[in-house]
Amino acid sequence: MFAKATSSFVKQIESSGDLISIRSLNDSDKLQLLSLVTKRKKGWFWQKPKYHPSSFSLQDILTDDSPIKAAVTESDFLKYEGKFGDNLQAGTGAEVANLSFNLEGQDSVALESSFGNLKKQEFDLHQLLKVAEKRVIKLDHPFVQQTCEERNEILCVVHEKIITSQKCSISEHLQIEEKCGGMLGLKTKILKVSASDAGTITKDVNVVLEIPPRTVIAYSVTELFINQNGQFEICLLSDKCGGFDKVLLGKNKKSIACSSLTCVDGANKSQECGVVMDVPSETSLSVLKPAIEEANQQFQPFTELPEEKSQQLFKFYCDFLYHEDVISLLENVLDKLSSAEQPNLIALQELESTQAQKAKDLLHILGYDCPNDDDSSKDKDAPRRELFTAAFCLFGALDGLSEESLAVLGICCEIQILPTLLYLINNIPDDGMLPVDNPDLHLLQEEDHFYIAQRLFALSNVCLEKEESSIKVVTGKQPGMLPVCLCVVLQGFATLSGIQRGI
Repeated sequence: MFAKATSSFVKQIESSGDLISIRSLNDSDKLQLLSLVTKRKKGWFWQKPKYHPSSFSLQDILTDDSPIKAAVTESDFLKYEGKFGDNLQAGTGAEVANLSFNLEGQDSVALESSFGNLKKQEFDLHQLLKVAEKRVIKLDHPFVQQTCEERNEILCVVHEKIITSQKCSISEHLQIEEKCGGMLGLKTKILKVSASDAGTITKDVNVVLEIPPRTVIAYSVTELFINQNGQFEICLLSDKCGGFDKVLLGKNKKSIACSSLTCVDGANKSQECGVVMDVPSETSLSVLKPAIEEANQQFQPFTELPEEKSQQLFKFYCDFLYHEDVISLLENVLDKLSSAEQPNLIALQELESTQAQKAKDLLHILGYDCPNDDDSSKDKDAPRRELFTAAFCLFGALDGLSEESLAVLGICCEIQILPTLLYLINNIPDDGMLPVDNPDLHLLQEEDHFYIAQRLFALSNVCLEKEESSIKVVTGKQPGMLPVCLCVVLQGFATLSGIQRGI
């Protein structure tokens, strides 16, 4: 819940800026100014990098032990509050939603959000540049060595953070949502974040989390480029990427698998293989065909699974659409397995027992059994790295979608309109128009089905419109990578469920 609140905060005030939302309350203490954060570049061009706070600071990895003189300033940032229902209005409020549908109409949850008066702390970048001119990094420091060995990880230093000045609480409040067309009802799970000026919180049975004052909710980093002699540069410009000198990377014996959608060098932004694209605005979805074809190749290992196991995987993926925490966890696990590394499974213990077991069962189908599991009654499958990579690709695309998108996609699976959506993304012409009476689109003639499809596409910055004689599918304004993520997910689901693509 904390991660949802902070993520929404960042999206609302700086959707395309440098602020990074903090995902775990436990990381707040780690995110001091000049703390080190690793930036892990993901395997596919449409994926956003992930940031992992560490317990080390820049001071810890320098050869000179003399302390860095901190020039820290603290100032008022903004007051952040609002109240919203299903429709988000412009402003500095936050919608933190887990939207789902059901077929009969249920209750839902309302939203109020307020982090109160926020403060900004920042380190003087001019002083940081002077530090870089005079100091040298210990290349034999274990944290530096391990980061370099990963190849696709970059060292960053925290230079700015946003903190709360008041105690806050996160809670849930029940409300009724109107039905959306016929029998389809809308069910939402939205958080309430409230701040108390007096430092006290009015509690009720729905309060699930309290956030103390001086808690970090977002931060900014500056990447470091480390040379072979230990000297380092502060990367201030957007086109200057951090990383390690090629000589240092050359000492690394690990190999990085390069599929047609993966990056090959974590230290170089521009060095990629396969499809690299910027999705244009208000253009036919046909522009995404190269990426869709590449994704189809990536998911070929799914087609080699027995039908029963493929269907089991599909059911697990559908169930996880309503559990974003499981998607994020499995993406990280499969990231490691696809690189032939041992994953960290501690987070599995934090999941609800049913979801934890489903996650383990999914990994077993892919060929990996969690240590210490009593799996004597299960059939052993030899691990296949390409199968891990295919599953990682699909979880990565799911992780790129919002909670609301995932829940609406879940309803698309329930009402069985995936074949129709797949036909749309694979057969849309260059003008973005298909005949409304196309027999392959007959399900969209039903008002409920069209509404769900339109909602799913809109949440991924794709405009689906029904005109008198045609259905139009084009990208929205400044769509980003969301249309690509949606198409990759639809292609992966189609492969797992056995849907044949229309040509």
